[in-house]
Formats: sequence, structure tokens, C-alpha cells
Amino acid sequence: MAAILNSMLPNKDEHQALQELMLENQRLLSENNQLLKKIHRTSVFNFWFRILTTLILIGAPFVLYYYVVEPYFESMGSSFSTFQQGLQEIPGWKQFYQAARGE
Repeated sequence: MAAILNSMLPNKDEHQALQELMLENQRLLSENNQLLKKIHRTSVFNFWFRILTTLILIGAPFVLYYYVVEPYFESMGSSFSTFQQGLQEIPGWKQFYQAARGE
């Protein structure tokens, strides 16, 4: 702002005033470009971070089942089919399971 006011003083010629305004404009453009690059870098990082957290939230139950729960089923002599048959005995589960399968 001060550069604009100084450039409008009557003791400077028009060429000098335009040159100062162009230099100020160039400085502002480079500062704006740096800020835009920083914003873009942050948005790309946030995008990949959201994808990674989503994959972890979706994949964690499967990993937990295969590496933690399934060995206990195997060691007790059970399998998933036995577990699923046990679930069928829960009241209302059979109807829910059939509705989910589209039967």
C-alpha cells in the first residue's frame, strides 16, 4: 500500500511509478504462488491420509479376524460354518441373514 502511495507522489515521473508498481505486483505474485503451492501440498497430503485411514478402518476388522479370532476357532476345533450355525440360533438373526442375502 505504501508503494502505491509513494508512486502517486507528484515528484516521480510516470515511468518510475509504473516500475515500482510492477515490482510490487511481482513480489505479491511470487508470495501468492508460494502460498498456493503450500495449500496444494497440504491438500494432496490430506487426500492420501484420508485414503489410508479409510483403508485401515475397513481392513482392520478383516485382519483382526484372520490373525486373531480365526486361530482360536481352529484351536477349539470349530470353524466359521459352526460359528455361522450358532448364529442361526439367535432369534431374528435368520430373518436378517436371509434378508441380507436377498432370499
